[in-house]
Amino acid sequence: MSQFAYSGGSGSESSDVLFINQNYFKIELETNPSILEGNEEHIIFDITTINDDTGQVVLGTEHSVEIFDGQGNLVVDFDVYSPDEKIQMLIVPSQNLNFLGETMENGVWLASNDSPLTIEAPLFLEGGLVDVQMTLLSIDSEPVSGTNTTFQILFTIGEFIPFSIDIDDVTHDLMFATYFDKIENFHYDQRDKKLTAQMPFNWDENFIESIPFVHAEYYLPKTVDIFENHEILLTVNGISYFGTIDRSGDDEIVIHFLLSSKKLLKMIDENPSYLNEKMIFGIQSGKLRDVQKSDASLEEGDKIIQLSSEEDWKFHLSISPKGKINPNNDVTLHIEFHDPVSNAIIQQNVYDLDIFLNGNLIESKKELEAPDGTDSLKVSFNEVGAALVRISNVNNFDTSGEFSFKVSELKEEIEGDHFIDITVGSALPGCENDNSCYISHNLNIESNQVVLWDNKDCSAHTVTSGTPDEGSSGIFDSGVISAGDKFSFKFEENGTFDYYCTLHPWMIGSITVGESKPSVPDWIKNNAGWWAEGTINDDSFIQGIQFLIKEDILKIPPTSQGEGSDSNEIPAWIKNNAGWWADGTIDDSTFVNGIEYLVKSGIIVV
Repeated sequence: MSQFAYSGGSGSESSDVLFINQNYFKIELETNPSILEGNEEHIIFDITTINDDTGQVVLGTEHSVEIFDGQGNLVVDFDVYSPDEKIQMLIVPSQNLNFLGETMENGVWLASNDSPLTIEAPLFLEGGLVDVQMTLLSIDSEPVSGTNTTFQILFTIGEFIPFSIDIDDVTHDLMFATYFDKIENFHYDQRDKKLTAQMPFNWDENFIESIPFVHAEYYLPKTVDIFENHEILLTVNGISYFGTIDRSGDDEIVIHFLLSSKKLLKMIDENPSYLNEKMIFGIQSGKLRDVQKSDASLEEGDKIIQLSSEEDWKFHLSISPKGKINPNNDVTLHIEFHDPVSNAIIQQNVYDLDIFLNGNLIESKKELEAPDGTDSLKVSFNEVGAALVRISNVNNFDTSGEFSFKVSELKEEIEGDHFIDITVGSALPGCENDNSCYISHNLNIESNQVVLWDNKDCSAHTVTSGTPDEGSSGIFDSGVISAGDKFSFKFEENGTFDYYCTLHPWMIGSITVGESKPSVPDWIKNNAGWWAEGTINDDSFIQGIQFLIKEDILKIPPTSQGEGSDSNEIPAWIKNNAGWWADGTIDDSTFVNGIEYLVKSGIIVV
């Protein structure tokens, strides 16, 4: 009678412990790779004998090895010895059986560090269950004694299997990973929108008790709309099963079937008799998903969804009013109870609620009722810190779900007389080419007015007085402005104040205080509007602007002259600006920014 252990394809498996030669021993089996991709030249197959009492590796062991496939058929058997820590072998997947290596005087194969044994055999041609039985024959050439000296390890080697399905005349390439046995076929039912993968499986109770779990995975591209935008219902032999659906990747959905022996034993009575030798992994498109936003935030009024610890509920939490959660302000928690598969609201619920702040229990309520599947209650936090809401004991079942969020200090809203956006993408070079790092990048204000910079970018920035070449002038410096944060400064003195971002020095801007603003006569708006509409051409517009600047009718801030342009091609955004300025959508300063660009580019020569 052998002692066996099972592993689900981890690459390193250990046997149970046997009492041999007045000591306890176990076997460790290492395989590499543990998942087949179809291009493997060989599989590393190493056996190590370990004294379980001391933890020491046993040298000089001889084993009789038998390897069976998942259906119990003997594939190869041999005796092997190594003087080293491991019996080292390479198994080459092949339809033939052949041994390549050295033998000892007694005919036993040698598998040492210097002379590993290579075995060509019909093994690992595909993923599946493998049964390895190793009988310890001798240690240091001394036969061992014991009533049972045969170790058994059942393990699975995984395999990635590509396949395709046609949905509405479109072919989609998918992937399936099996960590138990080979997949016999795939099938997609267009009418039921159900995809299945069929695998041989022994539903005998004794066999199921010998394995801890069965593991398989679907890999679905997110271009398959019926699964990406819909709930996915999982079945095993037509029996509803709640697995794990991972939608976190950018390109694909991973659906995990991980069935414990306990779960499989419960399914035996439900399993149709005609499927007693099969396991069919099914996924079916369901209702449109109730999707949590990828950037969902309680503070923004979004709904947060959590799966319960036993995967028997979906808890939804939202708060009102939306906004930062501050100390000593009442917040209302809105809780919903949903079925994890259908997503329907489940009514008639009784539950417990515990609320923690900085690890301390601040409120505990028992046997709260949610007769219509929803509940709301007010809570107030007396200090800043990390808050946690725990829902548990739903309908007296040992299940729970947790939500965490931050209680932050109340901050006064920053106000300003003028506003400048730090634009999206400005952390990358290029925005300086069209003066779009800051909008507006040149601003004219009066003294004692406040300018507020709003970081719309996803990267941190600074607003620092000075220039990249000369460095900070020391007049103002925001420090690091995180994404979404703001900085304001009150300009009390007249003058021109250049500023830049110390983290991204191509970002430059300027504030002019108390000096002449760009002076644009109203009648010029007519010309700008006609040009934007195409009534007058580019050259006519440029000549008109050049004349107005030279005659000092159109006043712009000092601007360095660029080299002349042969094409006089004006970017589309400037023509758009002209049209928007003509109809009052943007102000004079923004229009003048475009004129400055034309001067810098040499399109307008002054």
